[in-house]
Formats: sequence, structure tokens, C-alpha cells
Amino acid sequence: MKIKNILVLSLLLCVFHVYVHAQYQFVPDMTGKQLTDAKYVDLTGTPYFIDQWLNGEVKLADGKIIKPTEIKYDMVEDKLLFKAEDKVFEFSPPVLSFTLHTKEGVKTFVKKDQGGSVGGYFQVLNQGKIKLLKKTRKSILEVKGYNSANVNKTVDENKRYYVVANGRDIEVKLTKNYFLESFPEYKSQIESFDLKSNKKNIEDVFARLVDTF
Repeated sequence: MKIKNILVLSLLLCVFHVYVHAQYQFVPDMTGKQLTDAKYVDLTGTPYFIDQWLNGEVKLADGKIIKPTEIKYDMVEDKLLFKAEDKVFEFSPPVLSFTLHTKEGVKTFVKKDQGGSVGGYFQVLNQGKIKLLKKTRKSILEVKGYNSANVNKTVDENKRYYVVANGRDIEVKLTKNYFLESFPEYKSQIESFDLKSNKKNIEDVFARLVDTF
């Protein structure tokens, strides 16, 4: 009898584990509609942050944290997607923040509402109390060649940067003069920081500068 009870309990635990996995590991959008990237056929450039499906960590609006193995950030639609059984879905409940594990390291994104057309997911470029955020907007441009019926589709990219300080989101340009004008209270840090330390990655330079604020 005791062995039978143990077997029943084990079966119930397995069923519960499968239920929780189904609820929070991979959940399609509210309509259950399968998504498609057919609109991105014959496109120059990528509509995604990174083309490959990556693993990462996702925080949902209901507070649940999951660790899917195949996610991708669509920067044209500003949506995080996941793959399950070779089908592509959106998350539901909505995603508040997520990380992508790339070859260059972990990339973190948070959802913010800036108002107007600047809401959505922002990449967090540093780890300090004062944050440097990057908003990348991608759009698809269609151009018809001269004397041609063919339409060339190209991905266009627009980047904007924000510093989150003292409860305010301040749009900035990654130049020394702009930072001096925007943050006079940090003049000593800006003047003494080596802003030429990495000419190939200016974002990294200013991210390390903001970490000194």
C-alpha cells in the first residue's frame, strides 16, 4: 500500500511539472496564432537584433521568470519571439525584460514607455545605478530601381541613447560636449575620463563613463 501511494504521488508530481512547464516555459500569444517571418524574404540586412535563435532569461508581466532555449528579438516589430516545435510565437503574458546570451556576452533589454514613438525595449549598456540605455528602431525601406519593376527591400536602423538619472530619462548624444552640457554635476568625471580609450566601440566607452556617475 505504501509503495502504491508513493507511485501515485510521483505521478501527480510529474503531471504538475509538465503543467507548469507548459504554462510558463513556452506560451503562445493570446490568440494562439502562429507567427511567420515570410515578410522578411529577400531582405538586405537583418530585422533582428541577432539572426540566430539564442537562449536567455525572460521576465513576464505576471512576475514569472523563465529560461527558454530559443528566443529572438524582432527589432522591426519590437517583439520578443520564441520557437517551439519549429513554430514561432510571441510570449503571453507580455515580456517586461529579457537577456540574450550571445557570443559577445549577455545582452539585457528592459521595456519602457517613453511616450510617442519611442516606447518598447531598450538595451541596458552598463551596470551602474545610473543607466545608459540604447533604443534601436529598425524599419524596412522599399526602393524601386531606376527603369526597373524590381523592388529592393533594405533594413534601415536608427539609434537613440538615454541616461536614466534622478528619476528622469534624458536623451543624449555620445559626445563629450553633449555630456558636459547635460550633466554639469559630473563635470570632473567627464573631464578626467579617457573618452578615446576604445574608438571602435564608443558605446562601451560612454557606458563605462556613466558607471562613474
